Amino acid sequence: MSFSPRFAYSHAMVRNLGLIESARAVVDVLPLPPDQELRLKQAARQRATRHSTRIEGNTLNSEQVGQAVMAVGKSQTEMQQEVRNYWRALEWIEEQLEANRHPSEEFIRELHSIILVRGMGRRGLRSDYRREECPVVDLATRRIDYAPPTPADVPVLMRELVAWWQGEAAAALPGPVRAGLLAHRFVSIHPFGDGNGRTARALATAELWRSGYEMRGFLSLEEHYTADLGAYYDHLQMGLPVNFYDGRHDPDHGQWLEFFLATMARAADDLRRQAVDLYAPHRRRAPPWESLRRVQQQLLTRLLMRGLETGSEGLAFTPSDMVEWFGISANTGREWLDRWRGEGFVEPARAGVQRVRAYVLSSKWHSLLREAIAFSASVNTSKTSKKMTECKAKSNGC
Repeated sequence: MSFSPRFAYSHAMVRNLGLIESARAVVDVLPLPPDQELRLKQAARQRATRHSTRIEGNTLNSEQVGQAVMAVGKSQTEMQQEVRNYWRALEWIEEQLEANRHPSEEFIRELHSIILVRGMGRRGLRSDYRREECPVVDLATRRIDYAPPTPADVPVLMRELVAWWQGEAAAALPGPVRAGLLAHRFVSIHPFGDGNGRTARALATAELWRSGYEMRGFLSLEEHYTADLGAYYDHLQMGLPVNFYDGRHDPDHGQWLEFFLATMARAADDLRRQAVDLYAPHRRRAPPWESLRRVQQQLLTRLLMRGLETGSEGLAFTPSDMVEWFGISANTGREWLDRWRGEGFVEPARAGVQRVRAYVLSSKWHSLLREAIAFSASVNTSKTSKKMTECKAKSNGC
């Protein structure tokens, strides 16, 4: 039996689809200062990582998330490893889309293997589907909140889901609707022993980006989920029975889709307002890094995170940094750096040395990062000054 999702468009769903499209039209084309655009992309990636893992109980704050992602050669707690994994998973999705990777079970299993990897270094190839029952249990009451399908049914259900994802019926749907349905059905199947929620949210992101809703990398739905986790869980459950076979195998997805589209509309409208505030008509519409490979763009984002933490003096990096950040071999890291050096993207941190131990970006890209760091510092100073002024204005002080 094939997967054929049931739902009917409501007035709210149509209205929110319209809001998403109008916001996308503004965000995708409005010229922005390159340094601030890079900062917005880095901040969105950090928020998505923090809030998607927070839904699963991770308590790291934004600063700690940045530190965990950039940590190299250090032992990590489980929470730190979780955020490293999710950040890398989002980078991996970018790389797969750049390579025009099509929907498949292998795509999902590889994505999950990155999200659930333990320890540092190279990632495994693919995760296996679970072979045991995997009930979702309320930790406080020990009550079963959800009983997924049996392990024997998981492979068939996943084949049916991917066949729908690849098919004409899914292609005819608006991208946000397709992404919402994909995520909900995946988490209902619960194909892996752990990490299903994070993988479902990452899959929704992958499908939105594949469908043209990347919004320049600024979009983050996860923070809107954590604003009201109760509502998020209630809409996932949709008031259905606990057991998958008692109604969740063929539900009406309307309630979940209304919530998903409303959440995306709020996130997209927030981006629209930010873009309008930062509008720079004298700038080129295409940011300078559009000509770079995805992995080079990711290096810019990681170095921006380090610069925000340590200042401009922290913008140098080593071959071992590349190995840890991108899960590649030392030989591959050296090959990338040699090629980028020839392309004028990177250069040795110290001129005239025979053996290069550290690199920096070439002056064009180094200057861009310095501008973004300086802008962020000025924004933070302005916020601190405003807060102090407000505190002084209060009769009881801060």
